[in-house]
Amino acid sequence: MQGIPLQTDYWDRVAPEKRFSHPLRLDWLRQHLRSQARILDHGCGYGRLLDQLSGAGYGNTVGMDFSEKMLMRCRSQFPHLTVVQNDGLTLPFRDRAFDAVLLFALLTCIPSDNDQRALLAEVRRVLRPEGILYISDLLINTDVRNLERYERDADQFGVYGVFELPDGVIVRHHREEWIEPLTRSFTRLAFERFTVTTMNGNPSAAFQYLGRVYPE
Repeated sequence: MQGIPLQTDYWDRVAPEKRFSHPLRLDWLRQHLRSQARILDHGCGYGRLLDQLSGAGYGNTVGMDFSEKMLMRCRSQFPHLTVVQNDGLTLPFRDRAFDAVLLFALLTCIPSDNDQRALLAEVRRVLRPEGILYISDLLINTDVRNLERYERDADQFGVYGVFELPDGVIVRHHREEWIEPLTRSFTRLAFERFTVTTMNGNPSAAFQYLGRVYPE
């Protein structure tokens, strides 16, 4: 992986205790996806979204994560779900395999611009024409605590908004201006800003993006 390595050891260590709360907008999905749609939740963690999708009638889903312990928790809590482990960046699926891909709080775990671009290229590869990309992630905050962290680590990591948490994991909060070039190979259908509670229980600015692949 280019840039900062994925910190799988950290995510394996915290897998039993972390809770994620980015909301799933089923109304967004229902506008564009039939119940038979094949959906990939990349960075599925312990399977929260997959279970919600299943409960909403989307039964053709696959979850993927780079943390073995997160997937163990998922299999224990939701044994009916299908999940696989991967390296976090490449997608072990054929071209045009899915009708939708979800990336919820995954980009924050991939601090490098180049690695994020590479991931979005992979997502586009595995999406069918008119397939849906659904992102939910963190934005730059303006409170003193976060601004101090951004300034402290900007030189070290080379991207404003990338910083190291006290427990050793490196995360990224995104400038809103970055989302447009990152998703330029998709057509934006919806974009919404909101406030989310992070895995450590703090409020953060966040966004949700819905885009579509159109045939070239």
